[in-house]
Amino acid sequence: MEYLSNIELYFTSFVSEDEKYFTLLDDEFHHSTKVMRNKISDKLFATNGKGKIFEGSIEEMSKDFLKSTIIKIYKYQNNLDNITFCIPNLKNPERLKFAFEKCTELGITNFLLYKPEHSVGKNLNTERLSKITLAAVKQSLRAFLPKIEAINSVTDLVKSDSGILLFEQTASTKLSDFKLDEDKKYIFVFGPEGGFSENEFTLLKDSTKLKLTENRLRSETAIVKAASVIT
Repeated sequence: MEYLSNIELYFTSFVSEDEKYFTLLDDEFHHSTKVMRNKISDKLFATNGKGKIFEGSIEEMSKDFLKSTIIKIYKYQNNLDNITFCIPNLKNPERLKFAFEKCTELGITNFLLYKPEHSVGKNLNTERLSKITLAAVKQSLRAFLPKIEAINSVTDLVKSDSGILLFEQTASTKLSDFKLDEDKKYIFVFGPEGGFSENEFTLLKDSTKLKLTENRLRSETAIVKAASVIT
């Protein structure tokens, strides 16, 4: 694997089928031309969010797009594609932003956002979180754009065929000692600020219980801590 550093990474939603060139539009185009002052023949790096980073040279610019010829492709493997973080909607949007941002930087690429029964958060806003994770992808030079899905409740989790992992202070096995099977899918469920309801505890009773730390953590701290342990 090749690692890149000291570059400005852009996101492109359009790469030609033969992977000969990519195009930057809208905010990405504006940042490249108006902020970074790129011009014809300058080198650019862009990811499609699907495991590739393209190194290109600008060959064409107009008032609303630029076209860059691809001269090299860096390919990456998503080693955490079998992991999903199920995160409660938090009351403070900045703390929720922090959790998604740092998990993305650490390599988590699948998220479920849920509204717990003892909810203290507002409506689920995946659009805002998608923008946050995109910025984190570019900042940390990641090649995978996370998938974010909103679910109505914990009930939706128990319908999944993934192994559900739940953090519990009294659990005997630590996350750091738990062996994750790369061929199996897992959902890490993080408790809400108001705690799980009795109904939610019942739904999750058959989950694998793990201990994260000896002390109690804020929701967003626990989320980032778990990400740092498995990445």
